[in-house]
Amino acid sequence: MNIPDFFLRYWLLIALYQATCAFASSAVADRKRRDQGYWFLSGLVLGIFALAAVIIVKRRSEELAPKNNLLLDSEHYLRSGWRVTLFLVAIIAIYYISAILAKLTGVVPIQSFYFLFYIDVIIATYLLIRFVDRRRFVSVGIPYHGKIWKELLLGFLIGAVMIGAVGGVELAAGAIKLNIRPGQNWLLVIRNFGLSFIFFGFFAMGEELVFRGYPFQALIDGTGAVGATILMSIFFGAMHLANPSADFLSTLNTMLAGVWLSLAYLKTRALYFPFGMHFSWNLVQSFFLSLPVSGLLTNRTIFVPTDYGPYWLTGGRYGPEAGVGTTVVIAAAIAYLLISKKIKPAYDYEATRQRFAVADRSNAA
Repeated sequence: MNIPDFFLRYWLLIALYQATCAFASSAVADRKRRDQGYWFLSGLVLGIFALAAVIIVKRRSEELAPKNNLLLDSEHYLRSGWRVTLFLVAIIAIYYISAILAKLTGVVPIQSFYFLFYIDVIIATYLLIRFVDRRRFVSVGIPYHGKIWKELLLGFLIGAVMIGAVGGVELAAGAIKLNIRPGQNWLLVIRNFGLSFIFFGFFAMGEELVFRGYPFQALIDGTGAVGATILMSIFFGAMHLANPSADFLSTLNTMLAGVWLSLAYLKTRALYFPFGMHFSWNLVQSFFLSLPVSGLLTNRTIFVPTDYGPYWLTGGRYGPEAGVGTTVVIAAAIAYLLISKKIKPAYDYEATRQRFAVADRSNAA
């Protein structure tokens, strides 16, 4: 069935599905006392992207693996959908156990449980790759090659320039005003920079492992790069809906950021490049520009923002990621990654993904 026939036959169900997504988002906004109009539009857009992903998967399903086995693929390995499900179950189980132990022992303070979660993500990733996929851990996107620092630094530079351009336009237009944070000295600035560096570095790597790591790569195996990018970008945007002051444009921009970072992985087949961009974007936005990052504002900054100017430009309390400047910059970055032929894998991607025999597991790294 082609796409026009699909819409003609199921137009009523599609309309009801879209309405359900939109009104469900609006109902959640009402309960959280958020702007219902923005959330209504966010639900509508999320529904459209999800429907597109389903259509892509449906069109490709006949090309993928045998039809007579819902559990295993043509090579007798667990199908990608089951692997993603198992990954999520593993994270929930590991985090539940580790959080209980951390709370009982008091080893990890409550405010550091986010760090604990991303440590559990690393553990779950290792277990799935090692014992389900039977591959080496480096195949998740952290291979050893001679251009690691080049990819990291290039990503760091691009991310810094992108958010610097967004913030620079806002400052030049007088849309935001910044004052030096009182009571600072060089020792405090260095301390705050170090803490911000560790915090945003850890969280950028954690989010990359979740959204461009094992689940994303498993989806590529099952649905192809386009379907995986759409699905994970929807999820990336949806996860940020719970952030303070989230709205339609912030969600759209976050989904675009998901596409941008997914393309960065697909171009290099490694996490160094997207990690560098993700990390520097957040670090520069928070520490140097002193602006909210996805609705979260820290006091470990050089300046104190005193005015957020027109909301459509600055994103208000959510920060630049809810403004049109971010939309333009990320869209330009996506276009560049799509047409660029200079950015490509610096190693033998297929070699790292070769599975090892069961008998050789003990010798695998």
